[in-house]
Amino acid sequence: MTYPQTFVQDIIEAHCVPAQVNNTLDANKPTVERFRHVWTPDVRVLDGSGFELYHWNGYLPPAEFAARLLTGLGYSRFRLRQFDEAANLYADVLRRFPTAFAAPEAQYFIGVTAYRKTGEANALLHGWHELEKAYPQSEWAVKQNFD
Repeated sequence: MTYPQTFVQDIIEAHCVPAQVNNTLDANKPTVERFRHVWTPDVRVLDGSGFELYHWNGYLPPAEFAARLLTGLGYSRFRLRQFDEAANLYADVLRRFPTAFAAPEAQYFIGVTAYRKTGEANALLHGWHELEKAYPQSEWAVKQNFD
């Protein structure tokens, strides 16, 4: 069980205002239709106006869920141009969950976030070099390759 785990709850409480929508109730049909919900769990990170910043579908065990949520929160902060907060969330993924499926994505966006913050290509290249070292077979290593 994922949600009862203390470390998962700690992340949610620190960074989210959680809401659960029962997709079988008629009263929730507008929300289900708005987000074109088709499968559960359906996890979304929204901004204060309800704009979707990140989402994924499907069950994940606790450590994978926590890593994916932190990565999604980092990406959400990145999209909001809150670069320091994004970098901290990505670093937390790599520190606590370095073997998680989301870890290569976090490493990829550490470089992208550093570049967007500073405009320095070396910041991007450093992050991507670390990606190639740590996760050479990942989809994210392929995405950073310009060959």
